[in-house]
Amino acid sequence: MTVEAHDPRPKKVQIADTLREEIAALPGGHRLASLRELADRFKVTTVTAGSALKVLADEGVIVSVPNRGYFVQTPPGAGEATQDADRPVNREEINAIRSEIRQLAARVAELEKRAQFPSSA
Repeated sequence: MTVEAHDPRPKKVQIADTLREEIAALPGGHRLASLRELADRFKVTTVTAGSALKVLADEGVIVSVPNRGYFVQTPPGAGEATQDADRPVNREEINAIRSEIRQLAARVAELEKRAQFPSSA
């Protein structure tokens, strides 16, 4: 597969769009082809292939793991819904979280007040 010369989109965008469609069918954590393999596949330099992967990484579609490669990003909360649905409600945990939220809200209010009215001390 090659990028289309008559396509007005930059090469990296053409590659990113193609990969985005393919990635949609892959499970989270799936390892993508190497930079060199992608460059060969699309008949571009490794710099252009890397730019396309950067586009996808910036969008959160994939994640780069240094010295290991690029992987399909696991959607946030994937797998957690079924685990939480089967878990019984724990009132103590709920109350602890509510307490933390109240403490954080008080801290935010304190910081906002300081930001609006600097101390003269």
